Amino acid sequence: MLMRKIAIRSLRATFLLSLALFFLVSCVSIDSRMTIRDNGSGTLALTYRISQLVVDLGISNSGKPVIPLPVSKDDFERSLAATNGKVRLTKFDRSENEQDVTIKAELSFDSLDALAQVEAFHDADLKRAQNGSLSTFSQVIARAPTEPLTEDTERMIDALFDGYDLTFVVETPRPIQNAPIGTVSPDRKTLTYQSSIKDVMNTKNDILLSVSW
Repeated sequence: MLMRKIAIRSLRATFLLSLALFFLVSCVSIDSRMTIRDNGSGTLALTYRISQLVVDLGISNSGKPVIPLPVSKDDFERSLAATNGKVRLTKFDRSENEQDVTIKAELSFDSLDALAQVEAFHDADLKRAQNGSLSTFSQVIARAPTEPLTEDTERMIDALFDGYDLTFVVETPRPIQNAPIGTVSPDRKTLTYQSSIKDVMNTKNDILLSVSW
């Protein structure tokens, strides 16, 4: 009887962890393309695909949306209200099939500080720093887990998210001087970072995208 109870608890814990991981990366595909001007303003084009199952869940028990990114034009407009017009939705398109909802949106922002105020980007910790003539933009792609992942969890991640990728592109106003991760274009004005969802989920360290120009 005792072994049975332990097995049930273990199964329940694995199931709950599976749900948590599923919700965490419910946007199974993300493409982010940011253009930054010399004065700090710019545009951000986003394309992301979300499972219909997660969209249908809507609001969690805590009263917050299950997924952090907007899934409708109204959601976007509400999320931008805190910026007092400093971030604007310039394009929006939503398409869906039986499995997924795909969102394509473009934002225009007056400053990166304003963009960082949008709730959907709080976890990304968007920052711009100035050191003399050198400007640096940074954002958090993923944070290391608070506890090490078990082998079973890693196998589950590999099975669930095989083939799903993240792409982050940053276009700078002047040639890039430093970029610790990602690929710099031949003209040194575009940084591209790509990773699989599996690698992001399995990371043992914070993943920080940083580019200086």
